[in-house]
Amino acid sequence: MSWRYPLVLLLVCVPLLIVVPAASADPVTVTCTPNGCSNDWNKTNVVVAFHWDTSDPTIIGTPGCGTFSVNNDTSGVSFQCQLMYSGGGSFSTAVVTIRRDVTPPTISGASPSRGPDSNGWYNHPVGVTFSGSDATSGPDTAGASFTGTCTDNAGNVSAPLTSGSIKYDATPPAVGLSLSRGPDSNGWYNHPVDFHASGSDNLSGIASCNSGTIGGSGSVAASCTDGAGNSGSAGTSVNYDASAPSINSVTLDRPADSNGWYNHPVHVTFHGTDSGSGISSCTDTSYSGPDTSSTTVNGTCTDRAGNRVNGTSPAFKYDSTPPTITNLGFDWDDGTATLTWTASPDTKAIEIDRTPGTAGADPSAVFKGLASSFEDTGLTNKVKYVYTINGFDEAGNKATDSVSIIPGAKLYSPARGTTLKSPPLLAWRPVVGAAYYNVQLYYGVGATMRRLSSVGVSGRKVMSAWPLQSRYRLKKAWKFKGKARKLAPGHYRWYVYPGVGKRTANKYGPLIGASDFFIAKR
Repeated sequence: MSWRYPLVLLLVCVPLLIVVPAASADPVTVTCTPNGCSNDWNKTNVVVAFHWDTSDPTIIGTPGCGTFSVNNDTSGVSFQCQLMYSGGGSFSTAVVTIRRDVTPPTISGASPSRGPDSNGWYNHPVGVTFSGSDATSGPDTAGASFTGTCTDNAGNVSAPLTSGSIKYDATPPAVGLSLSRGPDSNGWYNHPVDFHASGSDNLSGIASCNSGTIGGSGSVAASCTDGAGNSGSAGTSVNYDASAPSINSVTLDRPADSNGWYNHPVHVTFHGTDSGSGISSCTDTSYSGPDTSSTTVNGTCTDRAGNRVNGTSPAFKYDSTPPTITNLGFDWDDGTATLTWTASPDTKAIEIDRTPGTAGADPSAVFKGLASSFEDTGLTNKVKYVYTINGFDEAGNKATDSVSIIPGAKLYSPARGTTLKSPPLLAWRPVVGAAYYNVQLYYGVGATMRRLSSVGVSGRKVMSAWPLQSRYRLKKAWKFKGKARKLAPGHYRWYVYPGVGKRTANKYGPLIGASDFFIAKR
């Protein structure tokens, strides 16, 4: 009797389902066309598209985001979209894995478990092994069994026999990568950040995922391993700069204003460079005090990653406070003007300008130096002169005061040096606060001078009177110190003092003025 032993093998293949971890929020979603983003095998081309709010101003980066096509067979290709937020925000991530297989498996043959027993015939049961292959999808399964039968030459078929189940998984897990925090500044990290991998595997399950710390620029990758020993990975690029920038120079907007001093606000600018993330900002400020003989300005430069370096400007001197001119006093006389003042100790120079000037109506300087008084001579009586006193300190700050003076003889009658034939009316400008006046007359004026009451006089004193008004009429004859006097021909000089209080107190103010006249022979 002849027997045939055909063995029918039914291969049950269960596809691997990769579960994409859900994002922690909804800012980014994903669609897969035409069959949706399931973990099943696709038998057509697939279009993967990530969607997010493109008008959100806080999103500063979208690595891995966009629209992609899967047109070739693959056991699993993963797409990961990350939204990077400014201000140290966390990432929003969406991950999807697509599997595509449009090619059927191939049975490559069957082989008996041993050779024929005799003359090409088997005479007792023999095992037959069917072998096959599939380039892409399988057969992954958590539990597969095999059923076969034998048929003799008469066509009798044995009862089917089912083998024990086996577990099969050749597909790596899907992996997602997350960072422990968002960027520190402008999409950059400036100190180490931890990363962690998470994965999904719907057959053998996730056995382990790695984690670590990023301490430098570039990219980072992480992996997960499933229970069957398959390994998957995911990565992302990281902008990392932990180095502070450098300050190259600090500049002031102009040279010193005077003698190495600045006397009004000065602009100070810090300049820096950074080879990593680049310079974001440097201090740009103005110094306007306090006054000091030596000061500096502190500033910083900050890079785009938020690293900062401190710096100090070169020392400089600053004084914006002008000196002071106080106690401005003035006096005048016949063709003269006298100015007095008190300057503060920091005053280094005094300049007096007069209008009209020495050459016409325009002002001109009539004094330069360091003093507390000035007498201007050669003036025209009854002309108004404006004097501007400028005090300068070492920093070039200026204090200004002014006064108007109309010169004229204080003892105006008779005019100085007049020759008369009769007793004159002596008249002078009144002094505020004077209760009376003392008029003194000297005769025989010569070259010999002597001091009297701090005044230089010459000749002999022939009269002293105390009028209540600012005038006194001389007489042809009078008595002085018990002696008879008369207005004899010759040269006379007269002086006037203001009296203060009662006459008996003998208290006088400073000399009002002095003048002279001549009495001609009759």
